[in-house]
Amino acid sequence: MSLLSNMKTAIDLLIIVGVISALGTFIPQGQTPDFYLSQYGTWIGKGILLGSLNSLYQSWWYQILIGLLCLSLSVCCYRRLRHARSIKKAASLSFHLAIVIILAGAAWSLGYARSVAVEINEGDKINLANYGFSPSELGLKQFTIDYYPDYQPRQYRSQLQLQGYQGHDYTREISVNHPLQAGILKIYQRSWGWTLKLSDQSGEKVTPLRIKDHDAILLDKAQGLYLQAIFIPDYDPLAGIESKTPLPNNPRLVLALVKDDQVQNMAIVPVGNKAQLARYCFRFDGYSYYSGLEIKSDPGVYLVYTGFVFLLIGLIARYWQLFFIRKVD
Repeated sequence: MSLLSNMKTAIDLLIIVGVISALGTFIPQGQTPDFYLSQYGTWIGKGILLGSLNSLYQSWWYQILIGLLCLSLSVCCYRRLRHARSIKKAASLSFHLAIVIILAGAAWSLGYARSVAVEINEGDKINLANYGFSPSELGLKQFTIDYYPDYQPRQYRSQLQLQGYQGHDYTREISVNHPLQAGILKIYQRSWGWTLKLSDQSGEKVTPLRIKDHDAILLDKAQGLYLQAIFIPDYDPLAGIESKTPLPNNPRLVLALVKDDQVQNMAIVPVGNKAQLARYCFRFDGYSYYSGLEIKSDPGVYLVYTGFVFLLIGLIARYWQLFFIRKVD
């Protein structure tokens, strides 16, 4: 314990933690084992995996190192606390406590913070447990876009329903810069698009398909044949495949068979109609918005905030002594 109570030990541990933390910025984190073996070679790659450098901030030895640093600083703070008889010493103590708390919060965040991008169709739900968050269901009830008179987007809005997150339900409308917050979980509005619903009626069995606007799906791998879909919300025959407005006033779907970046067949289809493209037959069943969301969870953020509060208290106490008390004297 005498070694941990030595300030030199705390400083040495702080330097070691800083160097190792910087190492995690040079080695990509969270990749597959094959990635490290191919990028760094067999021996170095195996060394990275054996030392858990591919998940540095979650490794047991990194957590122990952070724990030793926090313990050492805590013991030093305790020793100073017993002899704190002035504002100067109290300010110094507050600084040391701030470092302990900020480091603990930062280590917690580095090891367990998550950020995931998802896309949800209107009316659909996803289980957040599949993305590494607390078990709960996130659903998109409705997505809307506010436009200026010239049809430039003004704001994107998603009506979200979060059910069963840590025993609570949330129903919120989010928009850009106005996320849903549930404890340490935040859900941000990031993007949007159209999801197109098709039915493949080429064979005896009807197969439902979903495809995003401007995306393509592989139909025949041997021939390299793809089906590409382009949605026209407000179709005008004089404008071709350019939409008159972004509003779905007169929706059409452009379906094209593409091979080697060359269009083989193409059709423009209203909702409910079929398109015969070579030996393939597709029906345009409908369309809906999808909302692109970013889901973040940072368990250490409140500890970091608490550490900054202690840091601020130390600064106030320090400057109070330097300016106000000296001025009174």
